[in-house]
Amino acid sequence: MPGMAIATLYEIGIARSATINSTKKNQTLSTASLPLPMPKLVSRKVSRFRWLVRAYVLMEGFAALVLILCLAFWIGLAIDWIFEPTPFWRVAQWIFVLGAALYTTTHYLLARIFRPLSSTSLALLLERTHPELKESLVTTVEAANQNQVTADGHQTMLRHTGQEAIDAMPQVRLSQAFNFFPLLWKLTSAIVLVASIFAFSVFQTEAFGFWIQRMGLHEGAWPRRVQLSVVGFQQNNNHKVVHVARDGDYELQVEASILEGHIAPASVEIRYRLADGRRGRDTMTKIGVALPGHDKAQRFRYTFKNVVSDLQFDLIGDDDRIDDLLLHVVERPQIVRMSMECEFPTYLERPPQTILVSGRAELPEGTRGRFRFLANKLLEQASVYDPSCQENLQAAISAEDPHEVAFDFDAGATDQVFLITMLDTDGVENREPYRVVLSIIADEAPEVSVQLRGIGSAITPRATIPFSGQVTDEYGLEKVWFEYQIDKNSPEQQAHPAQLRGRRELSELGKFDLAETDQETRRRHLNLQPGQQLSLTVKASDAYDLQEQPHVGTSQRFLLDIVTNSELRALLEKRELALRQRFEAIYEKMISTRDLLDRIEIAPQISDDIPIDEVEINRRRNRDQLRIAGAMQNVTQLAYETAGVADGFDAIVAELVNNRVDTVELKQRLEQGISEPLREISTRLMPTLGERLRKLQKVFQATEDPQAKLVASIAQAEVVSEAMKEVLDRMLELESYNELVELLRGIVDEQKQLQGKTKQQRREKIRSLLDE
Repeated sequence: MPGMAIATLYEIGIARSATINSTKKNQTLSTASLPLPMPKLVSRKVSRFRWLVRAYVLMEGFAALVLILCLAFWIGLAIDWIFEPTPFWRVAQWIFVLGAALYTTTHYLLARIFRPLSSTSLALLLERTHPELKESLVTTVEAANQNQVTADGHQTMLRHTGQEAIDAMPQVRLSQAFNFFPLLWKLTSAIVLVASIFAFSVFQTEAFGFWIQRMGLHEGAWPRRVQLSVVGFQQNNNHKVVHVARDGDYELQVEASILEGHIAPASVEIRYRLADGRRGRDTMTKIGVALPGHDKAQRFRYTFKNVVSDLQFDLIGDDDRIDDLLLHVVERPQIVRMSMECEFPTYLERPPQTILVSGRAELPEGTRGRFRFLANKLLEQASVYDPSCQENLQAAISAEDPHEVAFDFDAGATDQVFLITMLDTDGVENREPYRVVLSIIADEAPEVSVQLRGIGSAITPRATIPFSGQVTDEYGLEKVWFEYQIDKNSPEQQAHPAQLRGRRELSELGKFDLAETDQETRRRHLNLQPGQQLSLTVKASDAYDLQEQPHVGTSQRFLLDIVTNSELRALLEKRELALRQRFEAIYEKMISTRDLLDRIEIAPQISDDIPIDEVEINRRRNRDQLRIAGAMQNVTQLAYETAGVADGFDAIVAELVNNRVDTVELKQRLEQGISEPLREISTRLMPTLGERLRKLQKVFQATEDPQAKLVASIAQAEVVSEAMKEVLDRMLELESYNELVELLRGIVDEQKQLQGKTKQQRREKIRSLLDE
């Protein structure tokens, strides 16, 4: 049995169709009789049924309207409690509710109440619920509604059908035509909801009143047991946003107030949504236990690891929640360019200069200036920390360009490290402080790298002491001087005559002349005597003015013994003897080399008694090749050794000249008779012999006839040997000359001693006469 609240219109349509069909049937009947009136009992029954149907529809529609309004009350309360929408969304919500109520009222209540209900439709509905009527009620109602005249036979039958309908009316119960379950369900639900709203207004008066205010677009938030708040987020449109560096971690901090009656939730849940649509949830970590009266809030913490894209999330804790929180991923601030505007110390005489820096810079000690760096983002704050002095330097962000930061620096005597931290306008810092190393180039003392040239450890009182080498300073020399000390007397200085201001190198050091005299007094600056010791040092200073004293560089200390001319010659003669003995060994080795070449066989000698096979021929050939290689090695070695002997004699000549004890004859003997021929042997004759030996070796290796090359090599070896022999003979002559000079020197010394003794005896005799 269909419910009237659902199928009324459908039943009415069926009834109308049945009426039309019935009318068509009756058109075939005779129209001889007048229409029959509807019996009063039937009419009253149908009219009563009509009013019951309208009452049913009215009650069901009103219950549905109340049900919608009550559900809107509770659903709206739940939405407002959970999400606390803005007034705009609340207005949109109530407009939707009013639209739904209006639709229900018009289409579900008014349209059904005022829709016409024909008697035929009502009769059909009763026929369906009361089969015992056997269509008598429908036939009676339709016959009464017809405006046509029927035939007599048909009219008799209609009267009989009408009487059957009248007889069945007492058994017709109108309630059977209704399905009361949908009505009762709606009424019960509406009553329960209305009662719940009434109970809510009675037992939760404050909440009910606040909800009424919220429906009136009040902007206050719902009072809750739990009050959550996030740290560091800023409101941006519909989200609370915090900026996070890409690939960085973010520590979310949430505080649950325990003041003013609020309580801390047992846990706080995060429900997040990733940019690619994935969702997830996690629980925050509770930090300790907040104590009422001691703490203000219970803290919760959660770390988002390696955030690579934007992340939205909500926080839920007990009855409170915070929605639409956003982690917005941004790039970290980076330094794209660094430079230093340098002002160098005055003594360097260098103009100001701007230097680009890539992380490490080298600057002279005492440099001052301003460091500038440019970031890729707008900066809110920048700090520069100097670990050496454990303090922050004053860094200023440019007002014209917030990308640029500058700070002053002063390069001291030690290296410095600057740790740069930047905070951009998004609130993001660089991951690690930028490390800028300022390497200080300390002003070193001038480097004095000198040595004595043409002088030995023993000198005469009138010697000149030449120096070779150089004095350098990376920023410029100020002055160079000689410092000398005689025995244990106080050191004294003698300035170098060169003009050095601004020069970085001095290679011409000149000589220190012991016989130099004062231009005014014509007296010698140094009055040295044999037996004394002279200490000599070369010193240099730069223009360094950052401290009280400039930097001074010092050479090694040269200790020189003062000897007489005779003593110096004796020392040099000993060196000549050593050089001659050394050259004798060289000459002997050269003779051996020449003999080695003589033993080379051009063709193996074949004896009639002892045949020579191919193996023996190859062995002898290999032996000759080894002899050639040995001769080449000896020649190379002898050339270097001969040059060394020549250098030794040149040094003797230089000492004779620098000590002012040389003579023209002696100098010619040493230079033209020994040193120059030795140079000739080592630089021309020996290399020629070596070249011929290499050619001979190539011929042997190519199995060609070596006769001509071998003869040329032996001939050159003879030339070298003869030249060496001539030089050796001159050395022996010089030795004889030196022995003669030594003999004369001894005679002169004995004569001087005799004269001294004679003078001493005369003085003693005069003293004895005076005493008498």
